Amino acid sequence: MITLWVIFITCGGLSVAQDYLGCYKEPPGDSDAFPALNRASAPTECVAECKRHYYMYAGLMAGQQCYCLSRYGRSGPSNGCTIPCATESTLFCGSHDSISIYSTSQKSSSPPRHLQVTKTTSSSLHITWAPPNIPNGNVTSYIIRVHPIETHSLRPLLPTQSQVQGGTSDSTILVGLHPGSRYNISMTALNLEGESDPISIQEWTSLGPPNPPETPKILERTTSTITVELAKGFSENGPLTAYQVLVVYPGTIPPTLPNESYPNYSEAIRDNIPYYATAEFEASDFQNYQKFVVGDGRKLNSFYNAPLEKPFDAPQIGLVTISRTRVSSLHSCSDLTENFMISSRSTGSSTIVALWVAIVLLSLLLAASIFTYFVLRRRYAGRMGKLPEQQELTLQGPMYEVDNMAYIPEDMPERPNHYQDLKKKVWSIPRNFLNVDHQVLRRGRFGTIHRGTVQDKNGVLSDAIVHSISDGNLRPSEKKHMLRDLDVCIKTGSMKYLAGFVGNCETPETLYVVLEATPETLKSRLLAARAGQVFPYEQILNVGSGIAQGLAYLEAHKVIHSHLCARSIGITTDYIPKIGGYGIGKHSIEDVKMARWTAPERFGHKKHVGGVVWAFAVVVWEMMSMGGTPYSDLQDECDVEEAVVEQDVRLKQLKDMPDPLYEVLMSCWMIDPEERPTFDELARLNTLSICPITAITEPYVAELELN
Repeated sequence: MITLWVIFITCGGLSVAQDYLGCYKEPPGDSDAFPALNRASAPTECVAECKRHYYMYAGLMAGQQCYCLSRYGRSGPSNGCTIPCATESTLFCGSHDSISIYSTSQKSSSPPRHLQVTKTTSSSLHITWAPPNIPNGNVTSYIIRVHPIETHSLRPLLPTQSQVQGGTSDSTILVGLHPGSRYNISMTALNLEGESDPISIQEWTSLGPPNPPETPKILERTTSTITVELAKGFSENGPLTAYQVLVVYPGTIPPTLPNESYPNYSEAIRDNIPYYATAEFEASDFQNYQKFVVGDGRKLNSFYNAPLEKPFDAPQIGLVTISRTRVSSLHSCSDLTENFMISSRSTGSSTIVALWVAIVLLSLLLAASIFTYFVLRRRYAGRMGKLPEQQELTLQGPMYEVDNMAYIPEDMPERPNHYQDLKKKVWSIPRNFLNVDHQVLRRGRFGTIHRGTVQDKNGVLSDAIVHSISDGNLRPSEKKHMLRDLDVCIKTGSMKYLAGFVGNCETPETLYVVLEATPETLKSRLLAARAGQVFPYEQILNVGSGIAQGLAYLEAHKVIHSHLCARSIGITTDYIPKIGGYGIGKHSIEDVKMARWTAPERFGHKKHVGGVVWAFAVVVWEMMSMGGTPYSDLQDECDVEEAVVEQDVRLKQLKDMPDPLYEVLMSCWMIDPEERPTFDELARLNTLSICPITAITEPYVAELELN
């Protein structure tokens, strides 16, 4: 037994001895040395303590004083480590001016610090952190793992992992999250040697609106009440907390935005609002109100269920589902009931009798009209047969005015049909070649915008953006503007760097205008890079060059792009930019606050190609900042205008932006439009060089960019 103990002690001593790195001079007061223990009984104790604090090295002085270090030896080696360790007399533990260095085998950094969520939305979390205080080299990136813990979603949520490049990065936005869900967010730091231990927090995303409920079913009507059957609602975006029953004046469309609230009866009467919530009850009490009588005169949770009297004597009924917390309340409204009610039997009988009487009378009138028509026709034919010969001869001369070929004299100008002219220039897509998604992306000026697919003449399918336009419902002025915007897309045709016009498809009710689509916008691709999907830095100038070539093409076709920003540019999987947002395509992009991309002269509503050059430079800045918001320190569009026009403020040079590139951008932001470079010159942007982007320093603030 004694022999085994001796072997164990000897092996332990050899292990520590193998981690011994030498004796070095240590100047007093060295800030790199962290005092871990005043009395370390052995090197193994000091090594364990320093490893617990993520240090790479442990140092001992004066026999028992333990220090932790990330580096050592700056003052050179020493022969002064002569004091034996307190409990390991065979090992040396430095001296009063020298330190014995041991390796802890720690290679990775300490965890990131101060991880916190600074802003939440229904689908994203904005997080910030501080870098590790013990990096053990250079931190190159951070790995973020997001794991769902609690959700109301009907489908399972999958964990995600993303990577943020740059050791000095300190914030990112986690996107693609589910509303009303709790997530565990863990983060690690990476250096060249490995991955650190994680730091974790938990946070909820904001609530989303409940799923729209089904339309109430009308069961019975009296002179002052309507009995309806309500369908139970649900919400995938958070807890469903309450219901409201909505009474709406016929033909009125109540607000449908999730954050809208509905007045009660007295507020609606006082403010002349054509709708009101007649009752509200908790979701847990739904079974008690599934069969609900609208207008029974009772009060339910501060809502007066008023009898149905004018002007609400024949209303439409809707059901509202509510998700409510202490800080927010979101609603979803069902479709409204049809504007007719189930009547009593006597009322129904009288209505049927009246309908039959009307049918009989109309039938008699129709028969009389037909009889009269044939009588008059027979008399007219008899008169024509009795015309005198002289009158007949006068009718036998040339008759150009009544020619059956509808002859129009050559000197009479024909009214132009611009719509038909446009149709001759474009491909008329067969309806079976076009597939339109039912989901509405957004509502444009002339109709709804959808995604879809179109099959070309060779049978190849491609993604498309489809404008669905009920042109028969457009006012003449709207149709004029629609045709003008469409003509812009037609005359520019197709080009490598444009999200061009594909064609149109007509049905009796709808005109479909089809444009090229890309998998995502340049802005969304840049923001994804903030969440770990790497955007190759070497592609930035190539993308910029392609955008410049596309804008030069538009300029040659007399088109001035007025909505140029990263959101109006698509990007393919092989990083080819596709410029959209011009012509009719400007109605399919997001509603952007364009002041941050606007040249000084454009604030005075002057259209000039120099203003597009200005916006182009801002787009390049967006790429270099990985989707950062221009002038993020200025909250209001008026502040941006004042800064740019009156104070000559320009976007700052980013940390990783080389001087030659910034000089190009500054030339695009010259106050005189004539002094700015041309797009042909800017197309040579890819002849410059840039370095890897090591840090994302500019914040992205969505509310500053979007209306």
